[in-house]
Amino acid sequence: MSGLEASLLLGSLHGLALATVLRRRARNRRANQYLAALLAVLSVLLLDGFFAARGVLATHPHLIGLAAWVPFTLGPLVFLYVREMTAQDPASVPSPWRHFILPGANLLLLVTTFYFRSAAYKLGIAVDRNAPWFVSVSEVAVLVVGMGYAIAALVLLRRHRGHVQELYSNLREVSLRWLVVLAALNAIVWVVALVGFVIRVTGMADASVTSALVPIGSTITVFVIGYFQLGQAEIFVGQPAIHGAPPHVAPLAIDVAPPANEVPPAIDAPPEVAPDQPRDEPKPSYQRARLADDDAAAMEARIKAAMTEQHLYQRAGLTLAELADEVAATPHEVSQVLSTRLQRNFYNFVNEHRIEHVKAGLMNSDRPVLDLAFEAGFQSKSTFNSAFRKATGTTPREFRQRASS
Repeated sequence: MSGLEASLLLGSLHGLALATVLRRRARNRRANQYLAALLAVLSVLLLDGFFAARGVLATHPHLIGLAAWVPFTLGPLVFLYVREMTAQDPASVPSPWRHFILPGANLLLLVTTFYFRSAAYKLGIAVDRNAPWFVSVSEVAVLVVGMGYAIAALVLLRRHRGHVQELYSNLREVSLRWLVVLAALNAIVWVVALVGFVIRVTGMADASVTSALVPIGSTITVFVIGYFQLGQAEIFVGQPAIHGAPPHVAPLAIDVAPPANEVPPAIDAPPEVAPDQPRDEPKPSYQRARLADDDAAAMEARIKAAMTEQHLYQRAGLTLAELADEVAATPHEVSQVLSTRLQRNFYNFVNEHRIEHVKAGLMNSDRPVLDLAFEAGFQSKSTFNSAFRKATGTTPREFRQRASS
């Protein structure tokens, strides 16, 4: 058995084992289901590659094309996994079934036009590459669909960063930066697949290298995602959804029958409106929830006091919900004040106070930089250095030197 054959076989078995582990995990259950399905179909693809490398397909031609439907599922499964990981309200996520219409149609096409053909017919396509029209169309379609879903996944992850900045003051556990990198690698794999297709069709060069890179690159990418997913915390559990529904919901009305000797109070009928009198249109939910200027100003003062007097920013895991509790408001109202009056999201607002804390320590003490950073509420050196440079245009050491000169 060659090294390539061993790698394909071990990769297939490894993928099935990791899929089984992910499938049984309770945390991030729905996301894990999508990722487990992705690993399972990739394992099928690797097993098909193993059969091809071993020459099994030449002796058992009816196995040819059995995994041809798999590439159509890769893009949707990656996208659905990312969508589930970044959803603020999982209950509102649309049904996933429409994303499998095209893979289902491709499988139906294979069943009706290829799977029941003769062994000689299948060998002719595999060896001589004398493919019928629907094979070429399927190859183009899977490339377009795969790249489209890869781009859509990157867009979701970009939006996700903005969402978590409205809820968290530290993003190390919730930013999914590792998934952004790997989603970008997934997009690159599809670009390589497109290049390999063009090379093969035009006859510019031998496409065997790019043909091997695509399944290997996809497999490495998804396996790494799988291992990161094993330790990934749930992101929006216990956090408010600050978009959409208004923050205040009327209490549930429960009809209770009055005592027999009591007469129910009369209910005033709504005022009649003349036919030619225009009716007031209902305002959007956000406008109904908007704070009055005096209330917003008072809340702004309480929010600032929570930072400057109570030093809440020193809580490393401070969230929007916790700040809202401290100032006796809803997360929606706090987010509204930060956005409309301070032009900040929650993440930037809190970290500006942390940076000011560190700057004061650098100017007035000789304490180590990291001691000051962790005291201010930062959770990692890299996050602190990036935030400090962005705020001041310099490093902490350079800032201290300038302050002391």
